[in-house]
Amino acid sequence: MINWQTFTDRLSHLMLVNGELNGKTLAQKLGISPQTVTRYLSMQRTPTCANLILIADYFNRSTDFLLGLEEENPELVFKSCPPFSEQIVFLANYFKKSYRSFFREVKIPESTFFEWKKGESVPTVESIEKIAAHFDCRIDFVLGRES
Repeated sequence: MINWQTFTDRLSHLMLVNGELNGKTLAQKLGISPQTVTRYLSMQRTPTCANLILIADYFNRSTDFLLGLEEENPELVFKSCPPFSEQIVFLANYFKKSYRSFFREVKIPESTFFEWKKGESVPTVESIEKIAAHFDCRIDFVLGRES
């Protein structure tokens, strides 16, 4: 289960050890607002998948590490994430699931699944975690950051 306190602690630590970044500087480097970083650090907001990936890419860490789901794994190599509309099709094929069995087993509403597939919306970090937990894989795999 995601530990948002661990996310905040790890983000704070990474900012400190990577040149003592402050929230404003990190926000500029990521292309997000300083208020967003401040809200992450104060646990007033959780990141979107897109921002979580930006942070993970910037610090060259896994999203699973940032979210407190694993300890560091420095030998991993990450790639650019495909659009989730493509990734959801890949995942269904990879796990040999029809779309129907995929959303039923993971307990995702059918309409939500097809909104993702059509690119009309993107999942939350919590939805990605739900998929990863169901298929016993890493969040980075679900996002398409790793092979």
